[in-house]
This record gives sequence, structure tokens and C-alpha cells, in this order.
Amino acid sequence: MFKIPANYHVTRSTPFFNRQTVPAALLSHHNTKAGVYGRLSVMQGAVKYYGFANEQAQTPEIEVTINAGQFGVSPPQYWHKVELLTEDTYFNLDFFAQDSADAEKSDLTKVVDC
Repeated sequence: MFKIPANYHVTRSTPFFNRQTVPAALLSHHNTKAGVYGRLSVMQGAVKYYGFANEQAQTPEIEVTINAGQFGVSPPQYWHKVELLTEDTYFNLDFFAQDSADAEKSDLTKVVDC
């Protein structure tokens, strides 16, 4: 998977999601904003991360299973989606930007509900 550069820091976090509360947008083709890395942290169960070469791609170029206690990273503007693999899956997302000016411009400075 990808790594978050050391000079990036958390700018916002989502609540924890389960099978009943996961936003539909996370389960379909989407990407992160320019300059923003997403980190998916699985607390319970498992999530499969699918990465795509571009917006039109239907076949993933990357498939990674993220189990409880692990995390996965999605780089800026990378097309991806997730699939919850177990009934008890419980996870959240943290978003990282290089500096607070970038975060404020992108409205990434608060905890949000997706």
C-alpha cells in the first residue's frame, strides 16, 4: 500500500462506521482531494480496498484486504472504493494534509459525518 509523507498531519477524522452506517459513497468509485491522503483504520472485521488507475477504470489495479488492527492508505486523487468483508466490520477514516493552510482551503479541519 501507500505511505503518508512524514510532514503530513491529521486534518480531520470521520466517525466510526459499520455495515449499517457506512456512507454509500465509500462503497463506490471515488477519490481523495488534491494534497490529501486518506487512512482507513479497521478496528474490527475486515475491509477490502480496491484501487483504480483512473475514473473510468472498472478493473482494480490494486486489491488489499485490511484486517482488524491494520490500516490502509489512499494517496491524493487516487480512485478507489471499499467493501466491508464481515458483518462486524467497524472502521473510520483519517485525512492528512501537508500544512494547515492546505487543510483550511479544502475545509478539512473538523470531524465530519460522511
